[in-house]
Amino acid sequence: MKNIGLIGTGYWGKNLLRNLLIHQKVNKIYVLDYNSKNIKKSPNVKYFDNKKKFFSIQDIDIYLIATPTKSHFNYIKECLKLNKFVCVTKPFTSNYIQVQKLQKEFKNTNKIFLDHTYLFHSSIRYMKSLVKQKKLGKLIYYDSERISFGKFYNDVDVIDDLAVHDLYILDYLLNGETPNKIRVNSHNIFGNKNFISNISLNYPSGFFANIKVSWYSPIKSRRILLAGNKKIVEFDDNENDKKIKIYNKGIEYKPLKKINQWLYRTGEIEIPNIFHQESLTVMINELLKKSQLTNNDNKIFNHGKRVMKVLNQIKKKI
Repeated sequence: MKNIGLIGTGYWGKNLLRNLLIHQKVNKIYVLDYNSKNIKKSPNVKYFDNKKKFFSIQDIDIYLIATPTKSHFNYIKECLKLNKFVCVTKPFTSNYIQVQKLQKEFKNTNKIFLDHTYLFHSSIRYMKSLVKQKKLGKLIYYDSERISFGKFYNDVDVIDDLAVHDLYILDYLLNGETPNKIRVNSHNIFGNKNFISNISLNYPSGFFANIKVSWYSPIKSRRILLAGNKKIVEFDDNENDKKIKIYNKGIEYKPLKKINQWLYRTGEIEIPNIFHQESLTVMINELLKKSQLTNNDNKIFNHGKRVMKVLNQIKKKI
C-alpha cells in the first residue's frame, strides 16, 4: 500500500484522483491545490493549500504532478530533493533546458515517471506489438491528426499540448529513433498563440511522420495511420469498440516493367478484439510497480529527454 501526494486537481488532476480513490494498492491520499477551498472535496482525502506543509508530510511515498506546465520543473525538484518517486503529466517540463538542468542537478532522475497517457493505451500497445512482430513489414510512414475546438492555455501552445502526444508515441514505436530533418508550418493569432500546426519529420531509417494539430476545428479527431510495406494500421480514438483497424493493403514498385509498374494489393480489413482498460489505471499500476523496484534505470527519463529535445527543435523551426 502506497501513500500518494497529488499536486493539482484541475482537469487532469480530477481524473487521477478518481482513479487513485478506487485503487486497491493506494492507502492515503494527500492533495495540494491552492484553490482547495473552492473545490468539491472527496472523503478520505486530506487537502492542503500550503506548499511547505504539504512537502513536510513524512509518509508520502509517491508524488503526482497535474499542474500547469510552467510549474512542473519546480515541483519535480521539490520531489527529487526528498528522494521520492514523482509522476509528471505532459509536457514533461516547459523546455528542453529544464530537462538538462534536472539531469545535471540530480542523480536520482530514475525516480521520474511520465504520464505519457497514450503509452498506457491498449490500442497503442497493440500497434507496438504489430511493429515488434513485423506484421506491418518495413515501416514507411506515420500520419496523425489531433484537432478540436480549444482549449487554449496560457503557458503552452497547440504543439506543446497536442503534438507532444505524437512525439512520445513515435519515440515508443521507433525505439528511440529521433528525426534528422524537421519542417514546421504554424499559424499564430488569438493572442499570438500557435493554434494550428503541421509538422513533418524525416528519420535516418527513411521513415516519415506527418503531424497535424489544431485548437480551432469544429470537429474533434484523434486519428493515427501507421503504414508498412505489408499492412497499414489505423487507430481512431473517437471510435468506441473499433479503435484499431488493420488494412491488408500495399504497393509494390516494378521499375523494369514498361507498364503497370505499380502493383496494388488489396485484402481484407481486420478489426482485432482488444481488451481495453482505462489508460490512467494502467499508468498508476505501472507507477506503483516501478516504485517498488530496488534497481530503477533511467529509461523513462531518457525517453522524456528525447521527446523534449525533438519538441525543442520543432519550436525553433516556427
